[in-house]
Amino acid sequence: MKTEEMQQRWSVLSADIISGMAEWRIQHPKASFREIEAEVDQRLSVLRAKMLSDTAILSSQTELAEKSSHLLCPSCGGELERKGKKKRKLQTRGGQEVELVREYGVCTRCGQGLFPPR
Repeated sequence: MKTEEMQQRWSVLSADIISGMAEWRIQHPKASFREIEAEVDQRLSVLRAKMLSDTAILSSQTELAEKSSHLLCPSCGGELERKGKKKRKLQTRGGQEVELVREYGVCTRCGQGLFPPR
């Protein structure tokens, strides 16, 4: 995904959140400040999760070093074995689930899994 495409997606999602919040307010004219805050936080957490996911996937750290024959474990210095791409689900502070696909490696000496290995 290119940066311009990513920004366009964020822009569309932002506009949807803003218009949705305006519609929510019309439907909830007597909402308290705390209720409004909770609704804003819930809606923004969706945008936040999308931005986190997209930005993380663009990172160069999602792949093992290209064509390197000796990748070393940062814990024990053992050799890392490539295990291919794996999915990982993370929970954001806003309660949203983010799924990342990154290359995975396991140390042949200590057995530590690294996602993504560096």
